[in-house]
Amino acid sequence: MPIRRAPRGRFPVDLAVFLAILTTGVVLILVGRVSPEALAGYASALAGLYAAWHHRPSGGESRRTPPEGPPASER
Repeated sequence: MPIRRAPRGRFPVDLAVFLAILTTGVVLILVGRVSPEALAGYASALAGLYAAWHHRPSGGESRRTPPEGPPASER
């Protein structure tokens, strides 16, 4: 079974976000504003927030109705 690839014209948003977080972390450490230990916590929190935002359901998926089954009284 062949693996489906994304079209070549699509911008890799995940890569851009990763590089932005990495660059921001390096700059903050070099400037001395944040300790590496604190940055690890911040990066984990930001990664979790991005994952929650990126994998949120689209408008059509959020309105799913449960499958119809027999009423509870007929079981």
